[in-house]
Amino acid sequence: MRVVPELYCQSIKDNIMFFVDILGFAIKYQREEEEFVYLTREGVDLMLEGVGGNSRKWLTGDLEYPFGRGVNFQWDVSDINALYSTVQSKAPSSIFLPMERKSYSVDGKTVTQAQFIVESPDGYLFRFCEDERQ
Repeated sequence: MRVVPELYCQSIKDNIMFFVDILGFAIKYQREEEEFVYLTREGVDLMLEGVGGNSRKWLTGDLEYPFGRGVNFQWDVSDINALYSTVQSKAPSSIFLPMERKSYSVDGKTVTQAQFIVESPDGYLFRFCEDERQ
């Protein structure tokens, strides 16, 4: 099974700038009249849709900021230090949790990963992780 989240946003333009220019996603395709964009990065796909776009909306309640209450998305990346450097220089205020290292026990072995969390313009939280070589 493959999961591709679709997230509503207030400004598709601001979100494209955040995800493409800062986080390094590429636009796979978009439908401008619907304020819809399909993004991809290192095998991870994400759909964004503006709430003001001309499309159907699948909402179970009112959207209030922050849109991402109660959920965060974790993505494994291949060069977390480069990504963190880019975020620090281009959008430092988006950093929700600064870079840290956390160790976990997995099958009797200790695994350490570097991680940080950013907050999108609409309040969604994205945690980027990379396992460190032992």
